[in-house]
Amino acid sequence: MRTKIIALAAAALMLFTTGCAAKDDGKQIVVPIYKTKDINYKTEEAVIGDITQKYYVDGRFDHPYSEKVKFKKGGIIKSINVEENDTVKKGDILCTLDSEELDEQIEEKKVYLEQAQKTVNKLAEDGGSGKEIEMANVQLEVLQLEYDHMVASYDDYNVYAPCDGVFRTDGKTAFGNGIAEQRGAESIIIVGGSVKASQTLGTISDHSKEYLVCDVYDNPLENVNFGTKVSLEQGVTEAQGKVVDIISSEGGGMTIYTYVIDTDEDADLSDLTVQCVFDVYSKLDTVLVPTSAIKKSKDRTYVNLLIDGTKIEQDVETGLEDGKKTEITSGLSGGEQVIVN
Repeated sequence: MRTKIIALAAAALMLFTTGCAAKDDGKQIVVPIYKTKDINYKTEEAVIGDITQKYYVDGRFDHPYSEKVKFKKGGIIKSINVEENDTVKKGDILCTLDSEELDEQIEEKKVYLEQAQKTVNKLAEDGGSGKEIEMANVQLEVLQLEYDHMVASYDDYNVYAPCDGVFRTDGKTAFGNGIAEQRGAESIIIVGGSVKASQTLGTISDHSKEYLVCDVYDNPLENVNFGTKVSLEQGVTEAQGKVVDIISSEGGGMTIYTYVIDTDEDADLSDLTVQCVFDVYSKLDTVLVPTSAIKKSKDRTYVNLLIDGTKIEQDVETGLEDGKKTEITSGLSGGEQVIVN
């Protein structure tokens, strides 16, 4: 009896509901269903392979070495025989100090030397004693040594080019006829002006040998040292070389690291730009993914994996990079499908 009552009540409720719907406007209630487009992910497999850390830097042929030119002694400048960017040869006299005082000393010493020689000759002619002749010869030798030393000191009054190259001032020294023309210079090189011993006249870039050089700014190349091998590419031409020097200098408010590369003897490269590939470090049998797949946020590094059609973020730790591939040191084991788009 109870079951029949419940069934009748349910039937009445259905009739009531249907009647109300028809009474509104005869329209049916439609529930919206949105269909999403399928996303096509481009993936590449995380593979086990070898990776080499490399740096790609443009290089040029240049003369990276220079020698400072300094005054050996202080004095008054008599003549200046060089200008900025002049080409000079080893041994050229670049600047001369006034040596008038030395000239007088040499002339005076020459007179004493001639008198000493006459004394020795006179004793020999007149039959002087052996002791007298010996003492006269000793005096003559001493005067001769003093005279030769004075003559040799003329070199201290000349500033010579230490090598073939191009002369340049060092930025702190300037040449000119007046201080007004030399703003910012710490010292002025001018005929009639005075200089101190060890003061710098300028520098000469050593043109005895040309090297391939690469400039890197502020941060040096990590793990690049003396002897690091460098692959050289210039169009279709390839060659090899190695790092023979690293020169650090300051310029434009930054530190410049110049890597000097000595090319192999059979390298057939022109004076045009050369791409230098520094082969730094290799690692074998490690997990590799495309560098473009690596994502970075403020506090994490991750890749997107495609697992059963679903994109999943996976935190990773990275190691070496070669420009195309990146080593994964933690987070992947190889074989995963990594999303690259």
